[in-house]
Amino acid sequence: MLAVVFQSFSYICFMQNYLKTIEELSKSPNLHNGEIINFAKEILANSSRTLGCSRCNAWLFKNNQAKLVSLLSYKKVNNLFSNESSLFKNKIPNYFKFLKKNQLIVSNNAKIEPINAELLESYIIPNDITSMIDVPLRSDGKMIGVICFEHVKTHHLWSNDEKKFTQSVAQLLSLALETKKKREYRVELEKIIKQKEVLISEINHRVKNNMAIIISLMNLQQSKMKDVYHSELLEDIKGKVFSMSMIQEQLHSNENVDSISLGKYLEDLVRKLSTSYSKERSVEIDFEMEEIIIDVSKAIPCGLIANEILTNSFKYAFNDENQFPKLVISLKKIGNSAELIFHDNGPGFDLDSSKKGMGLELIKDLSDQIDASTTFSIQKGVLIKLLFPIS
Repeated sequence: MLAVVFQSFSYICFMQNYLKTIEELSKSPNLHNGEIINFAKEILANSSRTLGCSRCNAWLFKNNQAKLVSLLSYKKVNNLFSNESSLFKNKIPNYFKFLKKNQLIVSNNAKIEPINAELLESYIIPNDITSMIDVPLRSDGKMIGVICFEHVKTHHLWSNDEKKFTQSVAQLLSLALETKKKREYRVELEKIIKQKEVLISEINHRVKNNMAIIISLMNLQQSKMKDVYHSELLEDIKGKVFSMSMIQEQLHSNENVDSISLGKYLEDLVRKLSTSYSKERSVEIDFEMEEIIIDVSKAIPCGLIANEILTNSFKYAFNDENQFPKLVISLKKIGNSAELIFHDNGPGFDLDSSKKGMGLELIKDLSDQIDASTTFSIQKGVLIKLLFPIS
């Protein structure tokens, strides 16, 4: 009767220790941070204490599962962590094959188990191992290593609960290895993204500089022009190049290397055009801007459209007859689209007879590139409205 009571008490104590150890290990910061060496130390030391075994080892496959490399080894007698010599498939092929086929390898008497024959001279006898359990480590359906629990000098009959405990520990170590792998992937991905951002920023910087050179060459060539027509033609082209260079300037100065603030870009463009065209007259400019970010594929056509419209306003709407020149620019988000409106208070123009002069065909062609619907109104000046989708 006393023997039964003692066995029951021992079983309860083991289960309490078993559950406590698993709970402590599952809450370890090293597990959740993928700090694999520190977590392996926790796993091996706590498992040795809970199971009462003398040695615990963790191994990982390398070289396409051609060898097992020691992740960490723990010896309870001196509380020492170290590394074992690697195990090679070509020297112990049967053990490797058996390990891949089983959930765990149980050896109550390690020296006489046939599966251990290849390990006797090189591992079991030198370390005086008497009983052991080897549990494969698996990740994404593949075996990535093995964790071993070993008794020395005295034999041990492994219970079912101990077997379950070793499998739970193996699952925790596998989880830590997966976390480490994901963290390494994340670090590498962040490195690649950073390199990409630096590269794109450098490209934008070089494009901006190249555009500045092009504008300088145009200025030099324009100074040699002998007639007004060709000089104005070059000035028009120069304005378009300048509008694109401003996009590159914002891309280079932003943290976002592939998108810009459309409202900020338009405000800068209007002010620079106003400085160029309104040297003797003051134009009242009202901005009604919401914050809208667009990618560079939409930014360049938008910039060219804005340059064309604004240039025409400054050249034709704000003539000497317009005593109180005014320009209103509105940008707002409507659902998944942006509504962009340019409205000047100039004399207007004939839509049918002025297409070439006003560049309406260019505006329409550029609008098609960004899937924009365009509306023209010639009442109380010129109002041009664009509605285009944004991400």
